[in-house]
Parts: sequence; structure tokens; C-alpha cells
Amino acid sequence: MSKCVRVVALAAAWILIGSSSGAAQEEERPRLVVALVIDQLRGDLLDHFAPALTQGFRRLVDEGFLFTQASHAHARTSTAPGHATLTTGVLPSRHAVVANAWAQRVGDEWRQTYAVEDPDSPILGFEEVEVLGGRSPRTMIREGLPDWLHAQDDDARIVSISKKDRAAIPMGGKTAEHVYWMLPELGRFITSRHYMDGYPGWLRRFNDEVMPGISLPGVWESEVPEELRHLARPDSAAYEGDQIHTTFPHVDSAEVQPFSEQGHNVWGYDQPRADDAVIALARTVIDELDMGQRDRQDYLAIALSATDRVGHAYGPFAQEQLSNLIHLDRLLGELLEYLDETVGQGRWLLGLAGDHGVVTIPEAQVELGINPNARRILLSDSNAGLIQAVRDASADEGSPEEVAERIARLVEERGLVARAYTHHDLTRGEPADSFAILFRNSHYPGRAWGPLSRWGVEVRFGDGDLVSFSSGTNHESTYWYDRWVPMIFIGSGVERGRSDAPVYTVDFAPTLARLAGIPIPDDLDGRSLY
Repeated sequence: MSKCVRVVALAAAWILIGSSSGAAQEEERPRLVVALVIDQLRGDLLDHFAPALTQGFRRLVDEGFLFTQASHAHARTSTAPGHATLTTGVLPSRHAVVANAWAQRVGDEWRQTYAVEDPDSPILGFEEVEVLGGRSPRTMIREGLPDWLHAQDDDARIVSISKKDRAAIPMGGKTAEHVYWMLPELGRFITSRHYMDGYPGWLRRFNDEVMPGISLPGVWESEVPEELRHLARPDSAAYEGDQIHTTFPHVDSAEVQPFSEQGHNVWGYDQPRADDAVIALARTVIDELDMGQRDRQDYLAIALSATDRVGHAYGPFAQEQLSNLIHLDRLLGELLEYLDETVGQGRWLLGLAGDHGVVTIPEAQVELGINPNARRILLSDSNAGLIQAVRDASADEGSPEEVAERIARLVEERGLVARAYTHHDLTRGEPADSFAILFRNSHYPGRAWGPLSRWGVEVRFGDGDLVSFSSGTNHESTYWYDRWVPMIFIGSGVERGRSDAPVYTVDFAPTLARLAGIPIPDDLDGRSLY
């Protein structure tokens, strides 16, 4: 993190709710520490949809401490780096999970690498299914909050659950034993041989008895009351979803073609029921492992993914997203009540954050007058233009740094990007451009995540532009809407309140750790906000 970012974070730490720190030291340490991450929860969604969010989100805001200006301080705002940053307290340039996937330099060649892949750790029960590959936290080179707890007490129970492997695995750290993610096609939670040699009986029963009921419905109905529908865009837009089935109710027989059971499952788990499954498993884990109910401190990571899948298809202000958040609001309310009942009020601590934000669909930006210059740039067209620029810039001889400089200037001159940065400039001295600092924070040598990274160049497109497919939306940019997320702490040691001071997602893990009485490393990019 840059010096200026560190100074801002330090200043924020000084002004934030200092009175809570003494209370946290005096009270008994929480028995259960919960790290809860909501995929694609952009920083303004809770306020925008506040009239509809009257249960879990309302309790979090009313009883917890909300940081309204929390953000990621790295350029590649994706799921894997977001979860790894929230867990480790360091930037992607130091934990090395720079994207969901990257090109890994091996000698003189580049090999495509998935963020949590590990060929030596096959999926338990599916060892012969090569397409599933293997999974572990091998690519993440830093330990995180669960590892700090494990170092303090190796009897602590550490569990991480998500629909996505690239969320569950980083949040489980390096030493977790119970890390589970979903195989949507089969509607089952799975893990790899990195974690265990056989599935617990309670998980097999959950997969056999609970999951079929969650995946069964073939219709997705709106949960938005008529009087609240004005909070979102009208329920029909040609730039949503598959551009045909853009309104409620969504029906599998119409939207899954050709229809199959596996296709139905994939369709269903791109909806709020994915979070139903994760929360149901989290409650089962709390019961089966007596988490927070022993004379030990335990850690539970929950990463919820439905907001991301719905957001990609329909955008942040669609009726589908409003319905999803109403559903999630109820789930969170039930989860908080369950923690009160099973662990006990005052005996649990929870931190909530988002792994990244999202850009409003460009066509919607134009319609709403938010940004009349917002563009949808087809991925194929963008890649073709960039690769042609590489060919043209490489026609003349020169060192790799000289070629990179020519590429950077050429893509700017041709209007293919708003700005280009060479690795030479990013890694030497203090960048004057604040966007360059974000790119430097996402740079790890030998891991190329951008379209021109292999040639030593990173690129920034225009504000509001979307390099994507023909419909829906995405994230992964350096802009505020992609970096801005809510960050909330509630439970043991936390006094209610709100702050508009700028804080960063690298502060999430050290803040949870300090509140829980867990020692933290002294070389983090983040710091405790209490």
C-alpha cells in the first residue's frame, strides 16, 4: 500500500470509536468469530435499498459499527483476490492471489492458472474426474485470520463455506480442516484431499437430505412487495440476462435449454437459493462441531455468492437484485438470531464486507442519465485491438521495457484504453497517479492477469465503460464503484455507530482479530480500526 494510503488509514484508526477498545479488553473473548463476505455487495446498495431491508441488514446497521467508505486498494477487483485480501490483511501484491485466474510464467512460457488450483489435491470422491481438477490454498502465499487463531490455539475449530471454491478456500487460510464449496451441477458440497480423506457423515446426510429440497423449485418468483418496486429499475430490459427472459417469474423450463437436471441445478444455484444452501450448511456445522459452544475460540467463514450471480446477469439496480437482497436480508436476520440462540448473545463476533463492487450496466447508465458516455465494449473487439497493438509495437527491436513502453503509448493513441501503465513504471519509485498505485498493489511478478500483462503493461478503460459480453455487467476495474464495499462489525466488543472515514479491506482481518484477542502479524498492510 502506498505511503499516502497508509497515512489515511492510520488517521482513520485514530479517530474511530476508541472507546470500544477498552471494553473489548475487559469483556470475555468471543467464543465464535464469524467472517461473512457477500460477493458483489457494492457500497451504496444497502442505503439505496434500505426501505426494503428491515431484518438482518437493519440489525447489522442499527446494532453494529458501519464503515460507509470502505474500499479495496487494489486494481483487479475480483472474487479470489477480494476474499484473500479480507482474510490476510495484505494486498494481492503480497498474498499473490492477483485474480480469479492468471497466466503463470514457467520458464519462457505462460500457463493459464486458476486461483485455487492444485493438481496434487483432487476433489474428494471425484478423483478420476479430471475436468474438476484439484483445489487448495497453495497459490496464496500468506497466512490469514484463521491461521493466526490456529497458531494461538491448535484446538480451535476452523470452517469455511461458500458456493465458490475461490471464496471458501482463501477464507479458510492455510491451516483449516473444514473447507467446503458447491458442485452446482450435482447440488452437493465438496472438498479436496488437501483438507481430508473422507467426508464427515453429517455432510453426506446434508447433501442427501437437505440439498435436494433447496435445488428442487423450478420457478424463481419475485419477493418484492408492490409498494417497493420503485426502488429498482422496471422489470424488463433487453440488456439483462439472456436478453429474452428478463422478467419475473423466471422458469427453468424456459431458461434452461436443452433442459437437464444438471442444467436445472446450475440455473437454480445462480439464484438466492445458493445462499440458502450455504447458510443451512453453516448452521449445521455450528451444531455438529459445537462451534462457539466449547471452552475454545472457533472461526467460521461464510461467503455468500448469489448477489454476484444475480448482479452479473441483471445489474445492481434490477428487480432481480432487489428481490435477492430482500431474501438475503431475511437469511441474515435468521443467522444472527441463530447465533444468539446457540452461541449466546455477547459470545460471538461477526465482521461483514464485500469482496468487490460492480459497474452499473452501461445502457442503464445512459438511460438514467448517470453517465451518457458509458460504453459496452465487446470483449472480442477489445482483445483484437489490443493484440494488434502488441504486434505493431513489437515490429521494431528493443528491450522488453522499450517494447512495453511502445505498447502502452500505442494503445492510448488508438483510443483503446483510457490509460496504460508499464510494469517498469509501477515498480520503481512512488507512482504519482493514484490508479497506478492500485495497479502496483495488484502486481505480483510472474502472474499476468490483465490483457497486456504478459508484455509488461496494465490498462485502464474509461470510467463507466464495461469490457464484457453483449448483456449484463461485470466488475474488475479500478474505479470506485468496483472497489467500494460496506464493512460492518457486530457482536462482542463492538459498540454501535457509523463512520464515513476512509478505511480499507486490508483492515478487516486485523480488526476482527484485535476485537477477538487474536495476535496479528506486525507486517500487515492493514491495521485494527479499534
